[in-house]
Amino acid sequence: MEKTPTKLNLGCGKDIKKGYLNVDFEDFEKFEGVDKVYDLNKLPYPFKDNQFEVILMHNILEHLDDSYKVMKEIFRILKPGGIVHLYVPHFSSDCAWGDLQHKKGYSIGAFTAPDVTWMFKVIKNKICFNRFRLITPLYANIFPVFYERVLAYIFPASHLDVTLKKIKNKK
Repeated sequence: MEKTPTKLNLGCGKDIKKGYLNVDFEDFEKFEGVDKVYDLNKLPYPFKDNQFEVILMHNILEHLDDSYKVMKEIFRILKPGGIVHLYVPHFSSDCAWGDLQHKKGYSIGAFTAPDVTWMFKVIKNKICFNRFRLITPLYANIFPVFYERVLAYIFPASHLDVTLKKIKNKK
């Protein structure tokens, strides 16, 4: 009998991970290796409560209709103490608005707001860059609010690299 994966690669696209349940909203013919095709805007997801230890969401949240409802669903299917890794486009990035499928870009405060911190503890919340590699990334991550208010459109970031840990289930 095959063991049920405890790791979920949500919105995997072509990035198929061994040992993960690879789920995407595209069909099997387009992306070889996808284990399950599912419309990720349709909630609830077809998974049990507290099913996964790790969830990867690399470049998928910006494609979905309601980020908050999706994060609540991730909270539901993630085990207490489980980890979710997210890559999302920074609002200043060309790719945040250069893809017709993208619905939003994100700021450094998106995952530290009270509507998220009741569910998750922030382990990592880093502004990342493709260019301007010398001082800008260091400065942006030491002074993220100043960077986003004053420098973001002069020295645009590419994405946020976020790791969250699920807080124990609320009673």
